[in-house]
Amino acid sequence: MEQRAGGESDLGRRRRTLPADPVLALQVSAVQELGDVPVSGFLEVQSTVVDVEEGDAAHRARREQGGQAWKAVWKARPPAPIVCVECRHPMYAKTSERGLRFFAHAPHAPDCEIARQGESEAHHLLKLELASAARKAGAHAESEVRAPDGSWRADVLASDPAGTWRMALEAQLSPITAAEIVERTERMDAHDVTCCWFSDRPRPPWLGAVPSVRLAAAEGGIAVAEGLVKFAGSAWEPAPQVPVADFLRWVFTCQVFPHLPRVRLRYPQRQLAQVWTALQYIAAEDAYLWREEERQRQAAEQRARFKEKAARRRADIDQRNAASRRAALGRAASAEADARRANLGPAGARFHDQLMRRPGVEQAVAHLAGSTTSP
Repeated sequence: MEQRAGGESDLGRRRRTLPADPVLALQVSAVQELGDVPVSGFLEVQSTVVDVEEGDAAHRARREQGGQAWKAVWKARPPAPIVCVECRHPMYAKTSERGLRFFAHAPHAPDCEIARQGESEAHHLLKLELASAARKAGAHAESEVRAPDGSWRADVLASDPAGTWRMALEAQLSPITAAEIVERTERMDAHDVTCCWFSDRPRPPWLGAVPSVRLAAAEGGIAVAEGLVKFAGSAWEPAPQVPVADFLRWVFTCQVFPHLPRVRLRYPQRQLAQVWTALQYIAAEDAYLWREEERQRQAAEQRARFKEKAARRRADIDQRNAASRRAALGRAASAEADARRANLGPAGARFHDQLMRRPGVEQAVAHLAGSTTSP
């Protein structure tokens, strides 16, 4: 680097004179723009490809010219002399599959503090996508915002320009348990910061444990693919995929809310304990549950009426059967007595009559007749 008077290098002078909103020297946690280009990492330009001393007016002018700074470094031959100020390793301009512009370390980078932060390229790109979508939705968005007491750190903190609300947009790609993600959400909630978690993994196990959605690649960017639902008829169904910016606009303007569904999800993926939906669909679920409760009450009353009617009919049948059996037994007993008297002769008939007139015989016969006819 060129040395200036007093032994101070041109790099040192540039560091010292960087504005409050630097263009090419910033933390990985920050998200700035270089001619509409998100920049990450500590970057230095070792030539005049981009002059970091230009003022805000010059920066705006460069942006109005269509991002000439990006054209100067994107696929430049020879490569633009951009290095990491931490490890001095070359960095180069890249474009993601979704068209997002960023800078990354060249291969074989040494161990440096920025690399040790453990943030994958995919995670960093998702944060940039979320920050960009939040701004498109009309919110102010900052990256890597920590709590005053250090108890949490938001990947992207979106807020109302008037300062009436704050929401953390969390990009979660690495494995985490549902208990851990709930605990982190509660820490933010204790500081009046609501939270929504995002992942583009196929089946994040924590999806639905907290306000969350699953993302998928779509034409023109990324879209909400799971977690946004609507109530149709008698069950919840997935809503059509919507761009993240539209989803966040609905969230910021209170058009959709987290909801604990009380009816099963008619869902191709899985059942979710918590979903995002609009108020009219919550009202539709309430109306369906009321109708279902009323239907079940009426069905229970009808079953009770049928059961009572059947019991009365059974009692009437049993009563008629008992009377019929008693009459039949009486006729049989009388016929048997007549037959015995005829066969025994006069003396036998008198002896039989004497036996039948013994005390208690009639009561015993009546008792036996009653026992025989009982159901």
